[in-house]
Amino acid sequence: MAKYWTSGQVKTRLGATIGMCQAAQVHRAFCHHLAGRLATAADQRSFVVSPPERQADFRTSLPPGWQIEIQSEGDLGCRMQAWFAGGAEAEGDRVLIGADCPLLDGSVILQTGELLESHDVVLGPAIDGGYYLIALRGPWRAEYRSLLEEMPWSGASVFQLTCRRAKEAGLRLATLAAMEDVDTIKELEALMIQLEQRSGDVDCRTLRRSIEQVISQRGMG
Repeated sequence: MAKYWTSGQVKTRLGATIGMCQAAQVHRAFCHHLAGRLATAADQRSFVVSPPERQADFRTSLPPGWQIEIQSEGDLGCRMQAWFAGGAEAEGDRVLIGADCPLLDGSVILQTGELLESHDVVLGPAIDGGYYLIALRGPWRAEYRSLLEEMPWSGASVFQLTCRRAKEAGLRLATLAAMEDVDTIKELEALMIQLEQRSGDVDCRTLRRSIEQVISQRGMG
C-alpha cells in the first residue's frame, strides 16, 4: 500500500529535514526497491495505490508481475479493511505492508505465510509502536473488523492495541521480529548504516546509491 511520490504528499517528516522533493524521491526509491525485492514473493502481488489518477504512472514504474489496485476512500483503517475484504482474492490469506520498511524481504513474507497456517493474524511490529506488516488468514470474517476500526493510527500504541483487540476477539496472533519504519532523518541515517553493512547484497547496494544521490541534491529544490 503506497502513495505516489508527489513532493509534499509523502515522507513529510523526513522532508522537513532534507526537503520535500528529496523525501518524495526517497519514497520512490523505497517503492522501487521493494517491488524488486518482493518480485517473487507470494502467489499474487499488488501495489494498492493512491491517488487513483496516478495508477498509470505506478504501472509504468514497476517491474513485471505487479498488479495495480486503487485504495478506497476513508481513513487508513477503512482503506485496509476494504482491501482485505474485497474481491475474490479475499478468500485466501492476505499480507499487507507499507513502503516505509525497505529492509523487508521475501523471507519475511515466507515466514508470514507459514505462521498463517496456524494463526489468524500476523503482525510485524515497528519500533515506533505501529506495525510494518499485517496479515490475515482468509477468508475475511467479521472478527477482523476490530483490528482496523477506530484505531489511533498516528499514535505509538497501534501495535499493542491491535494485539489486545485480537486477543479479545479470540483470534490467534503471531508476531514477527521488530523492524524500523523510515520516516525521519535519524531513521534514514540508521538505514544507510544497515545498507552499508549489507554491501554484498546488490539490491541493498543499489538502494544506498539511490539514496545518496537524492541526498546530494539537498537544497536544490
